[in-house]
Amino acid sequence: MSNLKDFDWSGFWNDVDYAFESYIGKPVTDKDIKDAEAELGYTLPAAYIELLKNHNGGVLNKNCFINNEGDCVYVTGIYGIDRDKKNSIFGQFGNEFWISKWEYPPIGVVVADTISGGHDMIFLDYRECGPTGEPKVVRVDQEGDYSITLLADNFGDFIKNLYISIEEITDEEFQSLSDEDKVKLINEQEDLDIDRSMELLTNIGIDNLSPILLSTLGRMYNNNGRAAEAIGLFDRIDEAHRDWSWYYRCGYAHATIASGESYESEHVQKALQLIETAMKMTKEDHLDKQLGWCCEVVTYLLTQIKPKEYETDYPVIFETIENFYDKKNSIDTAEGKDSADVNEYEELNYPTYDEVYWVFNKLTYSRDEFSKEYNKVVKNYVDNNQADNDDILDEPEILVTYEAWIESVDQLFDNERITDEELLEDDKEDGMWQVEIMAHLVADNGTYFTREELLYKLHNLMANKELGDHVFFEGIEYEGHECEGYGLIDNEDVIYVFFIVCGSLLVSI
Repeated sequence: MSNLKDFDWSGFWNDVDYAFESYIGKPVTDKDIKDAEAELGYTLPAAYIELLKNHNGGVLNKNCFINNEGDCVYVTGIYGIDRDKKNSIFGQFGNEFWISKWEYPPIGVVVADTISGGHDMIFLDYRECGPTGEPKVVRVDQEGDYSITLLADNFGDFIKNLYISIEEITDEEFQSLSDEDKVKLINEQEDLDIDRSMELLTNIGIDNLSPILLSTLGRMYNNNGRAAEAIGLFDRIDEAHRDWSWYYRCGYAHATIASGESYESEHVQKALQLIETAMKMTKEDHLDKQLGWCCEVVTYLLTQIKPKEYETDYPVIFETIENFYDKKNSIDTAEGKDSADVNEYEELNYPTYDEVYWVFNKLTYSRDEFSKEYNKVVKNYVDNNQADNDDILDEPEILVTYEAWIESVDQLFDNERITDEELLEDDKEDGMWQVEIMAHLVADNGTYFTREELLYKLHNLMANKELGDHVFFEGIEYEGHECEGYGLIDNEDVIYVFFIVCGSLLVSI
């Protein structure tokens, strides 16, 4: 259990007029707390009681919740127990209101609201601990069918992981944080205001930044077209603090600068040297996800370099990339499998094409134009000994699904349908709907799809849609089968469905 007895409340509350009007109640007594618990039927956590005695509800200055799993929730205020305040547990917009009127699940006590205006709320969740135990703190999403997401194991940890929004924090407030909290704040909030995020660090002074802060700023420089400056920051970090992430980020910077350069160029060689070391370190520490990031630097940023060029000089890179993307090495035969495993076998038995690197764009290609581009860009990364026809999708017709943004249903082709039940004008964001689209594709030869044919047809489907930054083709995933496919087909024998995986623009992690 995490308590708040020694918690520093300075800068925590935002005591504006609205807070006094709607949230902040009169000082609480022990009797007030006992009466509240009796009425609710729950024992309130000790940390919450400590908060009540400090401040009986209120609007937050530290309003951004961040946990170790990457959840970021913007909280408006914490509820107190003064029933005369409408935003309190017993007030007009209190516990009973949200459960009875808005049909939130009766899992405990509503303890905080968010900037969504009631469309997600923060609860003390007593389901596991019972009415007298220590509740977890969860977010309940009304618009997501009341889905429940864990925020913190207890109320004290929830409070301790509230931060001032990066858009509002002052230099002084930021500098008062520990280095670990500075990094955590930036990592979770930099998308809100990347310029301010970098400014918060540079205002400290480059010479005053610790290794962890230098590395964080270098990562942001990497992701904002400032690779040369990033290298300058990484060079400031002494050998003792150069872990796998240093080699990865520094390699990323050199690879960015090396775009289009020959294999012999200084930046290409430096990038490969650094990534080779990063791969060795991630393997030693069994960091599989981070190993994948290292692979992506070579495959997505050094696209002009062919594997055969670095096979001898950088064997770790060559072998790692080859093994990392070769999922077929683990395919078993269906013999001896239980019937429950058949679907899994079918999934593994289809090609994934995740070894093929293609970037979707707004161009609509003719078949010949696409073939030229495919041969120029894609085949550099496919095993030279494997012909295109050797890795086929052995189905005469398939259904595919992919995600995109559209302004109108007129952007759909005759062989496409939207899987959403209804598109409402109010649901548009920046004039567009985010949708999942299903399409029906038929192989030209009536028997199977080659890699090239499938990618050609996928590209032209997507060319007139908005994909955001999810433009990197990362393969296909078997999803199951359909008989109707939203009206696209009428086939009792079923047609197999594949999801098109599109990755976002590669960023330094």
